[in-house]
Formats: sequence, structure tokens, C-alpha cells
Amino acid sequence: TKMFRDLAVLILAIAALAAADLRSWILPLLALAALRRLWARPACPAEKTTLEKCDQPVESDGYEDPLRWCFLPSNGLKLANARHAEEFENELIRIKCVAMHRPTHETWRESTGDYPYSFHLKGRKRLWEIRLQMRFKKVPTSKLHFGIELEEKMPASAATRRMKEVLLKLVQGVVGDFYYAEGEGPEDVGPGEEMEPPTFVLPMWAFDQFEVSEPGQEPDITGDLEGIGMKRTDGLKAYIQSLKATVENFSEDKVYTFCIWGISQFLDCMRWEVRGLFPGMGFNFSRFGLQPPLKISIYEIPEEHDDPRHLVSRKLYYVSMAMWSTGQPPPPAKLQALLGEDSAVATATAKPQLFEWCTGRGAQPELFGDPLSWCTMPHRAMGA
Repeated sequence: TKMFRDLAVLILAIAALAAADLRSWILPLLALAALRRLWARPACPAEKTTLEKCDQPVESDGYEDPLRWCFLPSNGLKLANARHAEEFENELIRIKCVAMHRPTHETWRESTGDYPYSFHLKGRKRLWEIRLQMRFKKVPTSKLHFGIELEEKMPASAATRRMKEVLLKLVQGVVGDFYYAEGEGPEDVGPGEEMEPPTFVLPMWAFDQFEVSEPGQEPDITGDLEGIGMKRTDGLKAYIQSLKATVENFSEDKVYTFCIWGISQFLDCMRWEVRGLFPGMGFNFSRFGLQPPLKISIYEIPEEHDDPRHLVSRKLYYVSMAMWSTGQPPPPAKLQALLGEDSAVATATAKPQLFEWCTGRGAQPELFGDPLSWCTMPHRAMGA
């Protein structure tokens, strides 16, 4: 029945294209959406011969996705959904990190569970989850911030600014407090003055789960953390009070585990899209100034300043990471600067993904006009 239904949709789409007045874009656009509904349903793995067989659980040993990241400075190229925690150490902190992401690049995996961490992510609203496990060598003396810092201010149209406002209101509804700055250009400051980079950061109590452990007794962050520590959903007021007390009393003799996923429902990092602004539509990160790679940092501003800007010169970075998708990778020169010798490996794995045709790259603007050059129509929402 699925095959006949898909065939009927295909026939209707072709008929709409054939019947459309060449001066009209509405019917071809509808036909395109119908065709994409077919094309967006990825095929079964090669060893599967029928759609029915795709409903059976399969092993995920051959899993590969487009998400890549590294610590800064780099100690090697990292993959999302690794079965182990990645580690990093500097003079301020020892840290372990696990980055989980649902397979939005191959949505058939959602029904089969054929992807890493499906035991935890499958059927949930969150698109991704980041888990950090930290032990301080130097205890912060002021508020820690966690989030995104961009290289430079990007020009934005009036429509893009409105979409940013919508996104920020949605995020505020999930996490509450945050710091956001559009960034500054040379025209915004005096000669020789430092410019604030575009910044979006959260306080540590915006994380969704945390646990404080004795060294050697910390949980395995690649495993099931159900029932470990506290969650925001356990009661927001009590959670924030407890986490604030923890943050204000950080110690070098404890191990701190933090998990964040609340804002993930809006940010599809594999497809490099913002979701949830309008039903059935996704918008390329680049429309919000989010050019690859994204720099994600934990930092403090130790000294008091009358000027509230988050200037780079004032920051003490505990850890920084860079993240990108091979569907929209950074320029080779940036990969070289990030990864050094590992950049050749990253470039070799930067294979274009099937979703790239609708992200505003290539020949799409000439084919379909400006509106579709910056919006996409993502797959049906998965999970609740």
C-alpha cells in the first residue's frame, strides 16, 4: 500500500507540473513539495530489500553522520555519537564530553533505532544532547557562561532580524535567562577599540540536568543517566536554587556532570538548520549569521566592569570547542587552522549530504527564487 500511495503522489505531482502555467510558480512549488516528500524518505540500508524489513531493529556498527567537532586547541578530529567520552585537559580544567544527535540526516533510522544512543534519544523531542563532566584545577571566581561565540558581526536583513527575535523568544521560554549580543563592527566603536563578537551564552543553571560526585564515583556519561542528580523537570524553582548553590561553591575536589538538551528542539546541527519558527519549515543557520564552524565555549569574566559587554580580552576560557556539519563544512583554510594535520582527514570526510539541495546553496536560487533559497521543508517531526 505504501508503494501505491507514493506512486499516486508522484503522478499527481507530475500532473501539476504539466498543467501549470509557465508564468505561475505556485503549482510547480506544490509539485516540488510533493516530490520532495518522496525523495526525503531515505532508502533502506543496502541489505534491506523491502520497506517492511526496515521496521526491524538493525545493528548500528556502520553508522555515519555529518556532524564533526574538535576541542580548541585541537587534540584531534571528533565525531558526534561516539561510543566513548572525548577528553581534554588544560591548566584550568579536566573535561570529558559526549555529543549525541538524532539521525536527522537519515530519518529512517528513527523507526529502526539503528543509531548510537537510540536507547536514550529515540522518540524524544530533543534533537541532541551534550554531556559534560568537569573537574576544576582552578575554581571560577565569577559566573560561568556556556554558549556560542562567533567571529564577526554579519549583515542581516529585516526579515532575518525578525526571525532572530522569534527564535530568541522561543529559547527564552525554554531556558529563561541568557546573554545575547548582535556583535559590533568597526562602525560601532571608536578607532582602535575592541569589538564585541556576536554572542549567545547561557548561565550554568540553564543546563537541564546536573550531578555532583566524588572523584572516582562519577557516572558514565555514555550510559543511562536516568535517576542521576537533578533535572529541571523535577521542579524548576528547587532545581535552579540547588544548581546556583553548586555553582557558587565549585570545588577542585568534586566532579561535576552537566547535560543540556532543552534548546536542541530548535537547532538541527546535522542539517545545519533552525527549526520550530514556522510549522513545516527550517532555515539554514547561515541566515542567522551562524557560519561554520560554531565556537562553543565555557568562560568567565573574572573582573567587574561597568561596561557589560562580553569582550574577548576580558574572558577566561575554561574550554572551547568548534562544531560543523560536513553538509556545510568550513572553508579548507579554516579547517587547516582548526585541525592542522587532521584537516586533510576532515576535508576527505566532508561529503555533501542529500539535504544540501534545499539549504540555499548551489543553483537553487536561480531555480526557485529567493524564498526557497533560504528556507527548507524538513522531514515530519519525529517524536514528542
